[in-house]
Amino acid sequence: MILNSFSFLIVLPLVLAVYAVIIYLCRNSRYSNIISAALLTSISYGFFITYQPLGALVLFGITVATYLFALALGRIDGKELGKGHLKRRNTLIACGVVLVLIPLAVMKYAGFIMQSLNDLECRMGVDFIADNTDTLTTIFVPLGISFFTFQSLGYLWDVYRGKISAEHNFLYYMLFVGFFPQIASGPISKADELLPQIKGKRNIKAEDFTEGVRLMLWGYFLKAVVADRLATFVNPVYANYADFSGGTCFVASIFYSLQIYGDFAGYSLIAIGVGRLFGFRLINNFNRPYFSSSLTEFWKRWHISLTRWLRDYVYIPLGGNRKGNTRTYGNILTTFLVSGIWHGANFTFIIWGAIHGIVQCLERFFNISKAPRKWVAVIRIIVTFLIVNFAWIFFRLPSVHDAWQVVVRICTCAPGARMALSNTDMLLLGFALISLVTVEIVQEYFPNVSLLRHRNIVVRCATIVALIVCILTVGVLDSGQFIYVNF
Repeated sequence: MILNSFSFLIVLPLVLAVYAVIIYLCRNSRYSNIISAALLTSISYGFFITYQPLGALVLFGITVATYLFALALGRIDGKELGKGHLKRRNTLIACGVVLVLIPLAVMKYAGFIMQSLNDLECRMGVDFIADNTDTLTTIFVPLGISFFTFQSLGYLWDVYRGKISAEHNFLYYMLFVGFFPQIASGPISKADELLPQIKGKRNIKAEDFTEGVRLMLWGYFLKAVVADRLATFVNPVYANYADFSGGTCFVASIFYSLQIYGDFAGYSLIAIGVGRLFGFRLINNFNRPYFSSSLTEFWKRWHISLTRWLRDYVYIPLGGNRKGNTRTYGNILTTFLVSGIWHGANFTFIIWGAIHGIVQCLERFFNISKAPRKWVAVIRIIVTFLIVNFAWIFFRLPSVHDAWQVVVRICTCAPGARMALSNTDMLLLGFALISLVTVEIVQEYFPNVSLLRHRNIVVRCATIVALIVCILTVGVLDSGQFIYVNF
């Protein structure tokens, strides 16, 4: 299930070939859509079971629960005037949401909650809660549970609000929740985007194949050449930050900001590319976020599918910006606290979300969301990046204490060792950084320039060969896990 593993890269062409042959043979059958969905569902669950059998059971359970609750909601017309009908709908959606969130709460957050209560006991000198922390922390966390839980909850909420009709074909819905490229780390798809593609007639097109390969190649480059290469600097420094100087810690923080971008954007591109190979168009998840001139703009460019989910299912239901400034600020803070908690069971993630929420409230208060002039834009881009970089320190370190100590070392320019790098390491890091920055600048300011899509076939082929060579020679080929798989 790890999209950058050699085993996945070996199995994928075989699976794609079988899929293409079956789709071609069944192209004139009235059951072609069902056959396609059944095959893709089998492939998706096959990958999941191979990687984590128990996780597949959780995925299936959440799929069944949301499917049944949506059908129940669909049978009650939301426009009926009877209070009994409205009360029943509200009860159904409340029970459905709670039931779906229970696995996420228990498996991902129960250990954190118990540990926090036990710490509180120690400080208060009381003992009113049994210490089950060790037991709870041993509960496994299913791969991608946050992603497929949010995707299924979004579907359930859309049915409740009447934006879509409940899907009656369980096979189609099962594939919607468990489509293998996106299940581990997104993107989070909406039902009105992905379900019509699942239910539509499948065609294997050459343009889908070539575009999918392009997206996957650049995704692997971001992961292996950029993210994993930067990790060779970041991991040793953050693991022993007390031994390194404040300057080295600051460089590590910058590198981590670029590492997590390369890692997550790389995964998203690979997932989108794999989906495209099978004829699906998934939502783009990143749009060069480090060129943002405000944090408000940053969240329109970073993890776009999560931003949209939080806007549609948290911020707007809370009232959005329709109930005065004070309520709006509260809604923004609540939304980003939810974002922080969603990312992980640790106070560091809560602080990370609070930083983003508070800064966006300040931006709204001082009305600085308007596009700045060119000379101001550069300054604002730098300031925004530094704020985001500061928040990433809390995101990366294992505890608030560790994160704060790193911040203190950076701010006080604390003395210490420098990261020892060989000439080869420096050359490889330099290549990764220059490649990333160059491509990002070209894509941001010259969007029509793309060597991978150049009209000259020689240029396209040369670019593909160059990328493959760079991945194989410069990349870290250890099938390192993607960062966001942990969330």
